Amino acid sequence: MPFPKPHIESFENPIRIQVAELHLEKSGILARAQRVKAPKATLNDVRSVHSNYLVDTVELMSDIGMGQLGESSYASPDLLRTALLAVGGALKGSDMVTSQETEHAFVLMRPPGHHATSSNPMGLCYFNNVAISVRHALKQKNVNKVSIVDFDNHHGNGTSEIFYSDPNVQLISIHEYDYENYGLGHYSETGHGKAAGTNINIPLIETSSDSSYDEAFKRIIVPALERFNPDILFVSAGYDAHYADPVGNMDVDSRTFWKFGSNIRKIVNSLNTMGSVWVLEGGYNAFVLGPSIEASLLGLLGNSTPAFDDQIEREIHAPIIDANKEIIDKVLETIMPLW
Repeated sequence: MPFPKPHIESFENPIRIQVAELHLEKSGILARAQRVKAPKATLNDVRSVHSNYLVDTVELMSDIGMGQLGESSYASPDLLRTALLAVGGALKGSDMVTSQETEHAFVLMRPPGHHATSSNPMGLCYFNNVAISVRHALKQKNVNKVSIVDFDNHHGNGTSEIFYSDPNVQLISIHEYDYENYGLGHYSETGHGKAAGTNINIPLIETSSDSSYDEAFKRIIVPALERFNPDILFVSAGYDAHYADPVGNMDVDSRTFWKFGSNIRKIVNSLNTMGSVWVLEGGYNAFVLGPSIEASLLGLLGNSTPAFDDQIEREIHAPIIDANKEIIDKVLETIMPLW
């Protein structure tokens, strides 16, 4: 990115993946996993959810090697190749789970994708990796319905836009929301037409704690998944809700990311779905990204909560917890009549 820190664009760089991978290797967690290199996706794969204009402009600006494609989305000389590898990793993860080669896949790739709409790159995202892999999964004979859980700090607006009218895709996004400057990601966005009730936003207040995420999972995410009963689960795994992240403003630590892994594992087992595909989104503190991912993987493996250094005592803000309970009530009041 053409900016020095603290511009947010500068934090999405190769170091975040390299440091995270180094941690996962040293922790021994990767020794318990099958490691697979990502193939390169094709432009036709990308066109399954994106307009020809978006695909052509990403290709053009990558050839130029510089320039701005969208808000907080800049081109660099190797952009197209890197973006197609990220898509290819997501497609490979999808194939491995739908073919029952594995029950869970984690796609450790960049750049992220959940902000990219059908026609616009934005927010560090160029191609919507998870949306492309979901559309690919729906082409398989054994997949009719897909659920996506997005726990990135920011609303997955691109994924929401792409599937907003698709009754076969459920999107549940839990994210930080600015209630002073209303924007996308409000709980009143519920899906259109036959898809009404499939788009679920859980817009929490800035500096929300682990307990608010836990309550949202128990009261909204689990019942919503059980109601929809998907054939396969996808996870937009963004770790920028961590309290030490330079981009997000939430107050959770690795225990919440372990709970996401543990709960997704339980849901897969209880609903008898074929498995889950995790696609990395945000997470811009390279030193906490690795432990956060490890926590999710340990949850998926059924291990008990790990004790990591980031799990320090932090101030509890009762008014924020109470306000989030009211928001969760509002989400349920809005979405349940559509079920």
